[in-house]
Amino acid sequence: MPTTRIPKAAQQLPNDSRVKELRAALDRDPFNINVRLMLAAALENSGRQPEAVKVLQDTIEKARRNLGVTYCTLGSALMKANRPDEALRHFDTAIELDPSNSSFYLSNKAAALNKIGLADKAKALYQDLLGRADLAKETRRIVASNLKELK
Repeated sequence: MPTTRIPKAAQQLPNDSRVKELRAALDRDPFNINVRLMLAAALENSGRQPEAVKVLQDTIEKARRNLGVTYCTLGSALMKANRPDEALRHFDTAIELDPSNSSFYLSNKAAALNKIGLADKAKALYQDLLGRADLAKETRRIVASNLKELK
């Protein structure tokens, strides 16, 4: 059976609207790695290799900055699944990967420590956090509240 070639201009039209749609989605959620990968594929399919490469390079950078949040989210999910030992490892990984958010991750780690019966370690961690100058206001409120619950 013979195949029919679709002219390049006809191939690009749907992809161009897809690229536009994906760029709009990325504007709404700039750290969505899946949207970034779909955008790169759409650009590549449209014959726009240099743009696809740029999107992929940006994706690597965004993913690197978001990896800590991803590990912390996984740790939180493991806490909800009553697997605090595993959650502790993921909170530690989040802290290593993303020290800029370490106070938030440490707060989650303290909650995990408390859940597995290490309230003294959790209390010490919460107290250390309250002594930090870089602690965000909302995190400070959460830490203070959690510390009160330990007493």
